[in-house]
Amino acid sequence: MSSTQKTLIKLCVVLLLSGSALFLPDMLPEGLINPIQARVVALFIFAALMWILEVIPIWTTSVAVIALALFTTSNYSLKCFKPKRFDQTQVNAIVDKVLDKDSCPILHTAFVEIPDPTDEDPEHKKLITPVEDLKANIKETLNKKGQLTSDDIYATITTNVLKYSDNCILGSKTEKSKVAKLEEVIKSPNSTPEEKANAEKWIPMYKQAAVELQKDCAEFNTPEIRSAIKDIKIINLTQQKSIFATFADPIILLFLGGFFLADAATKYRLDINLARVLLKPFGTNPKYVLLGLMSVTAVFSMFMSNTATAAMMLALLTPVLALFKPEDRGRAAFALCIPIGANVGGIGTPIGTPPNAIALKFMQDIGLDVSFGKWMAFGIPFVIVMLFIAWVLLLKMFPISQPSLDLSKELKGKFLKTPKAIVVYITFIITILMWVIPKEYHGLDSNSVAVIPIAVFSITGVITKKDLKNMSWDVLWLVAGGFALGVALSETNLAKDMINAIPFGDWSSTILLIAASCICLFMATFMSHTATAALLVPILGGVASAMLAAGSMTNAGAVVLLVTVAFASSLGMALPISTPPNAMAYATGHIEQKGMAVSGTILCIVGLVITILMMVGLGAMGFFG
Repeated sequence: MSSTQKTLIKLCVVLLLSGSALFLPDMLPEGLINPIQARVVALFIFAALMWILEVIPIWTTSVAVIALALFTTSNYSLKCFKPKRFDQTQVNAIVDKVLDKDSCPILHTAFVEIPDPTDEDPEHKKLITPVEDLKANIKETLNKKGQLTSDDIYATITTNVLKYSDNCILGSKTEKSKVAKLEEVIKSPNSTPEEKANAEKWIPMYKQAAVELQKDCAEFNTPEIRSAIKDIKIINLTQQKSIFATFADPIILLFLGGFFLADAATKYRLDINLARVLLKPFGTNPKYVLLGLMSVTAVFSMFMSNTATAAMMLALLTPVLALFKPEDRGRAAFALCIPIGANVGGIGTPIGTPPNAIALKFMQDIGLDVSFGKWMAFGIPFVIVMLFIAWVLLLKMFPISQPSLDLSKELKGKFLKTPKAIVVYITFIITILMWVIPKEYHGLDSNSVAVIPIAVFSITGVITKKDLKNMSWDVLWLVAGGFALGVALSETNLAKDMINAIPFGDWSSTILLIAASCICLFMATFMSHTATAALLVPILGGVASAMLAAGSMTNAGAVVLLVTVAFASSLGMALPISTPPNAMAYATGHIEQKGMAVSGTILCIVGLVITILMMVGLGAMGFFG
């Protein structure tokens, strides 16, 4: 079977399974899920299967998710998919209750067949009743709003009623008043006596209706009506702007700032020179050189792409590995230390790996502030502990026979002293310091600080148009797809309804934490870490938000949950397919899959246990407030 046939079969399976979710409203008990939420379930299944099976590159799946969310769930969907945003029946019932026939009968009386002077269709003579006109205006106004609350609905209804009452007498800027139109009928030589008589009859009634309408507005403020407005079911709040905004989310710019730093460091050999300086203290003893390589890789991975870091370090290591004898198992240790350092090191900072950025975004969305420096305060100690454990494990599993290694021969060069290189050094130092120093001292959050290297390197020509084209835009689009999925889950109320259906309030936060992190680790072992986080973090962010609202989880508990899931996403490194650094290291031919699986599995489990104990401990100590 050819690769094209396999791809088509996978695609058919994905479309069949995701498409079947569209029938959930008919298959499940009535009212459990609405059609718009069924579309989001189908979108979620589509994304999960496409990311797992990799029918197309994972970043293109994210683009498809954004497009489908726009076309099927937003306020600018295709006409055939146009979703309802709220229960119109409930709104109409409230309008009818206040503007009842007894207090304002004219509003419930159909007009006589008076031709509208502005109507181009001579056959169209019957005018709509004012109440239906009001309902249509209210519906249109509510559909335009970005967010809907009971206060928004109350203000919209009362404003439209008052506006209509004013228009009855005064008219508006865009339309003549109803009274003015009737007066034109009276003055028109083309009007029949019957039409003029009807117009004279309706004019005083209209003026009286305007007065009654203003009086009736007071009735909207009664507890009964307020309660009815509060009970209106909001079906969908997904806005086109919300989905498009995922491309330019502040976290995306935070990541882009990291890309600018990484590319500038590589272009002006800052990475190679730093590696030479950082590795020098580790001497020539192979055991300590191993620790040095892993540590330097981890440091670079905190600010550069894990994949780019691994590629660079493996390229430096290639001539070194050639020095080992064929029977020396130490080659595997050196080859494995690079992906381990890259995978673990990325955990240390919010920009080190996409799962961190995704978790940070959803924490910010629910009002939890974890600064760049605070993340590093717990992230870097975790990285140090994990690197030490990994070092000991590699030495035990793959004993090194090589007596000595001198990497100084492979890492030659000096720090550049050109003006642009100096700009890179200064900008690098300033950006890192401002990320680490709490924003209370300088006023900028991590996202804003990330704009500094983007602006400086662009203005000074450090990063050119050609460099810009070569950046990892696919990673940014992949992350944006996860954000769009989160928007769809949240603004269609699917996440809220799912959470309300599960008694999370009765659950222990610890059990939820362990279950979520284990599921995340399992998924991350077999699929992209970013895709794993993009799928799970939006759901768990909704869970945390609901439990915060219910009082069954503290702010610290929510931070612990989301950070632990982000860490678990990055710890999935047991197989060559788990991460690109693993795949590149495996491709060197110095590692057996069994060795990678055993060492990776041990580090996964140990890392997850340490993560849970560390985060629970920090939460109990009040580290997160």
